Amino acid sequence: MRRVGWVVGVLAAAALGGCGSDGKDPLKPPPGPNYPARTSPQHVLEALILSYQSRDSTEYDSLYASSYIGTSTNLNAPPGNQTSTFHLADEAAHIAALAKSTTISSIVLDLGPSSTWTRLPSDDVTHPEWAMIQIGAGNFHGEISDGGTSWSIQSINPMIFAFTPTVAAPGDTTWKIIRWTEVGQGV
Repeated sequence: MRRVGWVVGVLAAAALGGCGSDGKDPLKPPPGPNYPARTSPQHVLEALILSYQSRDSTEYDSLYASSYIGTSTNLNAPPGNQTSTFHLADEAAHIAALAKSTTISSIVLDLGPSSTWTRLPSDDVTHPEWAMIQIGAGNFHGEISDGGTSWSIQSINPMIFAFTPTVAAPGDTTWKIIRWTEVGQGV
């Protein structure tokens, strides 16, 4: 009986004082990746990749402007259902669903090497301050493995992201995604 009392006492002390000496809370999820500051459109895309793959809805949502509109065209979809339009709320719902899933084993978002990304001037005459980055044909690949099911998409055409700046002071600009256009073949 004394041994049971001693074991209970040790377990209680461990629970109250935390298990182990590393000071980590076992109920708290590990910290996410170090995201780059959104001081350039390229850094926004780098943060997009990291936040998507880690299912970090807070960071992911913060990368989009409130008036964001994205279009995705899947050439393998039936005619009339090939183009989908997305808004900020759709992106937020998508990443939230990924974050809540307990069956997803892996997520890949690959935009190719950043050295292959082409910076372009704005193609919107009403927004000459926008910047654009073109991801070359074939460089985009996305994949989600969920249990025994896998979804993937591969671009066959260039993907274009447009970014809007917020200037807090000269030399202090934060960028957000305002538009996204891609054409691919989903499977």
